Amino acid sequence: MLKTQRFSSLFRHYAKYHGLRKDDLEYYFVNPLENEDTPESVQLQRADTIMVRKKRKPDPPKAAADDSEFFKDMKELMDDVDHMDAVFVIEPPDADNSSSSSDGDKQNNRQPTEIRAHKCVLTARGEYFRGLFREGTFTATNSGKVNVGLEQILELMNLSDRWILEDLKRLCEFELTTRMDFNNVAKMYCASEACAAPSLSKYCIEFIMDNLRELTANASFKKEMENYPELLFPVLNSVADKMPGPAHKKQRTAEPGSPVPSDS
Repeated sequence: MLKTQRFSSLFRHYAKYHGLRKDDLEYYFVNPLENEDTPESVQLQRADTIMVRKKRKPDPPKAAADDSEFFKDMKELMDDVDHMDAVFVIEPPDADNSSSSSDGDKQNNRQPTEIRAHKCVLTARGEYFRGLFREGTFTATNSGKVNVGLEQILELMNLSDRWILEDLKRLCEFELTTRMDFNNVAKMYCASEACAAPSLSKYCIEFIMDNLRELTANASFKKEMENYPELLFPVLNSVADKMPGPAHKKQRTAEPGSPVPSDS
């Protein structure tokens, strides 16, 4: 074997000669030998020996968790009174009319059996319970109306902006425009700037410009302006845009025959 010849040819020849799979063997000379190694690269001498052995199968990975511990935790859920949200009540069987009085006393003492359960487990394991609990949810909220305050809507818009929920954010903007008045327009504008809500911001400026005379005499608006002074500059810019610009003076032209003024 040449000094610069790769060991891959030797590995292939050895495995074929002994009727073994090449990939099932591993070769050692001080350190494990790779296919790309050569006698020169590993400093193999003429009298040196290469060890060959069958590869060991890798140990199976250890279980991430003990199954018995998992089933133990699941069984404990049945007795978890604090977190269970469903109860099955199993009535005892009817007493036989022909039974004796003693048997009747025993049956009268039998109480219904309660089995605690959790909706999340039931809905995950059965289509029936998924539909049953969905119907119950709709029944509990069949009015279709939820009373939400202004502060809650502002907070919801802030969260929708943070989590990039654009549809919810637009819905909050629209709802805020329906609740805008002299007392909250300043707060809404600052919230629109913080949440990057240009539609609401534009609506606030238009509302202020349309009611500027009334707002300047409104005590609540003045107080809000003290809390949100940054609103002053957009309002001034909008006022400046609506103000007519200065009239341009016409350039005076000399009449025919009149002397042209000199630059002196």
